[in-house]
Parts: sequence; structure tokens; C-alpha cells
Amino acid sequence: MSTSPLNRESEQGVALIVVLLLLAVMSGLATGMALNSQIEVAMSTNEMVYAGARAAAEAGLNRAVTAIVNPANNGENWLYGADGVAGTADDGNMGYVMATFVSWPETIGVTAQYSYTVEILDDDNNALYTTPLTSAQLAQMGEDGVSTNNINDRLVIRATGFGPSGTLVRVARLLESVDSTSPGTTTPSYSNPAILMNGDFAMDGNFNIHGLAGNVHSNGSIVVTGSTGNVQGDLTAVGTLTADPGIAVGTQTGGAPTINVPTVNAADYMAQADFFLNADGTMTIGSAGGLPCGAICNGWTFSGGEWSISGNTAPDGTFYVNGTVSISGSPGSNASPKALSIIATGSISVTGRPFLTPDTTNNASLLQFVTNGDLKIGGAVDVNAPNSVEGKCMVREQLHISGNPTLQGQIIVQNVTTGILSNLVTTNTLSGSEIEYNGSFDPINTPIYTPGVTTYVNAVSGWIE
Repeated sequence: MSTSPLNRESEQGVALIVVLLLLAVMSGLATGMALNSQIEVAMSTNEMVYAGARAAAEAGLNRAVTAIVNPANNGENWLYGADGVAGTADDGNMGYVMATFVSWPETIGVTAQYSYTVEILDDDNNALYTTPLTSAQLAQMGEDGVSTNNINDRLVIRATGFGPSGTLVRVARLLESVDSTSPGTTTPSYSNPAILMNGDFAMDGNFNIHGLAGNVHSNGSIVVTGSTGNVQGDLTAVGTLTADPGIAVGTQTGGAPTINVPTVNAADYMAQADFFLNADGTMTIGSAGGLPCGAICNGWTFSGGEWSISGNTAPDGTFYVNGTVSISGSPGSNASPKALSIIATGSISVTGRPFLTPDTTNNASLLQFVTNGDLKIGGAVDVNAPNSVEGKCMVREQLHISGNPTLQGQIIVQNVTTGILSNLVTTNTLSGSEIEYNGSFDPINTPIYTPGVTTYVNAVSGWIE
């Protein structure tokens, strides 16, 4: 049997088609394999970069945890950052407590392809959530929705790792703190100045405050005018202290600690009175309802609610006066001062040239003057006679000393400025006087409270992707 040329040509054409098809299939397989290899390589690269970024994030997180649980860092307000102030750019930035930290982002690795940052967030910070927390969720968490106010002692440490091609991985852990505060301590602080002022004090002129306890303290501010004054001890003020450098003074200190000023109330010393000068003009022995004191109280006169000594006669004793007091005469002498102490419900004004010393017969506190109002001393008042003892002047409202008086003892001014009884004096001033105080009275105890130390135990738990 023979094949025609036509048939042979037809068979050859089919073979060519088959070969071409096979070549196309093999080419497609080769292309697919090449593409698959490229994808595999890309996937491997992405996995490697992701793993590197995650490792960077975990490295930062572990460093932060190490720093936080270090007892040396206990007590930090983590949410506020290095400046300790809420609402600033470094809020939550943990870099300042991490060893060898330079700046964010912190790079790692030989080629520095990877880096991380670490922040600490309150667990109610909406930056941690896809959708904002609801009120019910906040209540369940025990939080208030303020990202700088950690109420439930639970925070989130979040580290972000960075890699090539914009790769970013975040990991986080929970931080819970238990704080405990040790009891505070109170230590006594004793002060015994010649003048203790619970308010602003102006001093000028040729004053001289001396003695073993010749100190001046104000719980307000002190202004000293001129350079002729002398304070043998210290001049201290809780507020500002303005003084001419030329004045003689032990030390000058502004911003000093407060010293307690006792409450001044004439009625507290009523039991020490020998005689009562009553609001109705009567004078009695022992109490308002006692026997008339008669000639024993010679020298006192009464007019319009004011008891006064205007001559050179005055009795000895401790007088409780219901009303104001004015002494303008000159009873006593340097050799024989009048042992006269006055406790008044109103103001006391002393001028003229009286020679006085505290009464010691029934006056256990050695009071010179006690007033629920103002104390104004002027002229040449002398309560510093050679045989006089140190007395105490206690003023509820304001003090004014001027002229050339000499006083021996301590002056305490409460400086009450509301609901005042008198406008005899409106500011606390001293000028041209001599005050000697050697510390006869008990020091004033002003306890200094030192708050307890708060320590924290920080526990890190959980893992948040």
C-alpha cells in the first residue's frame, strides 16, 4: 500500500501543532515556576522583615519591663514622662527610664535596619482600641476616660517595632501596681522669738531688738526701712523679706517655715485677774460679781466704755477689763515700777511715761498686756526697769509700736483681720523702740510633719498583640 503525498503532508502538520502545544505548555510551566519562586522569595523576605520588626518590638518591651520592675524606679509617674507634667509632648514616653537610652526610635542590629519605641498608656486610652470605650466599659474597668489619670492602677506598656519597607509590629503587656505608704512622722520644732507675728510686718527707725532670744519672725512678709535698726538674733519671714543690707542682724531669711501662733483670747486668762473693771463702770475684787475694790483700784477712771489711767497714780495687780484701755499718765518710776498687768476684751493704748512691770502675785503666765483688739504703744513707755521681770504681750488683732518705748519680754500677734473689734491700728508696725528678750517663756512647739514614703510593687502580666 502506498501513501499519497497529500496524506504525508497532513500528518506532518499535525505533528507540528502537537510540538508547538507541548512547547507552550512547558513554557507556561517554566514561567509559573519562576513566578512562584519570586513569590516565595518575597514571602520569605516579608516574614524575615516581620520577624525582625517583632524582635525589635519585643526587645524594647523587655527593656521597658526591666526598667519598670527595677525598685530604683518605683514611684515614677509613668504617664507624665520625664517632665512629670501631664499634657506635654513626652506623656507616656518611657525612654528616660531605660538604660543607655539616647533618643527615639532606638535602633538595634549591626545594620540598624530595625528600631523600636516604647510608650506607656492608661488602660482607658482610646489609642489602644479600634472604637472608643463606652461609659459602661469605663465603669467596668474602674476608669474615667482621662488618659493621664490612672485610677485603677493598671497601665499598658506598648512597644512598636519598625523594619524595612514600612514594616510595623506592635506588642504590649499589662502593668499593675500595688502602692503602699508608710506612716508619716511628726518632729517637734521649738521657737521662742522676741516678736512672733502672724502676718505682714513693717519695721523702721532706730529699733533695737536684743537679748538671748532677740529674734523676729513673721508668718507673712517683713519690710525693714532704713539702716539704723538692730536685731541681735535672726530676722525670718515665711513670705518675702526686704531689708537694707546695712541693718545689724544675725541672719535674714525669707521663705522660712511657719511658726504656730497661739490663739489670743482674753477670757482664757480671766482666772489670773485680781480685779475686774466692768462694762457698767464698776470695779470689783475677784470677779464681776465680787466686792467693790474701793481705794485699791485708785487711778482708774471710766468713761464711755473706756477705762483709763491718765495721772501718775495707778494700782498694782492684774486687771481684767471689759472694754478698751488707755494709759496716758506716768505712774511708777524706774526704781519702783508699777506691777500692773492688763487683760482687756478691747484694745489697749499706752502712751505717756509709765514705768511698768508684770504683776507676779496671781499672774502665773507673767502677762503684761493681753488684748482682743489692737495694742498701740508710743511715747516713752518703760517696761524695762532694772528690777522688772520679762512679761508677755499678746495681741489678737494688730500691733503698733512707735516713739521711744523700752519693753522687756515677748510680743505675740495673732493678726486677726476679719470680724475685728477695733480700728485703733490697721497694720503691724514697729519703729524707734527697744525690746529685750532672753527667752523666759516656754518655746512654741510647731510640729513639722513629714509625709510617709510611697513605695510601689509593679507586676507585669499578659501579652497583647
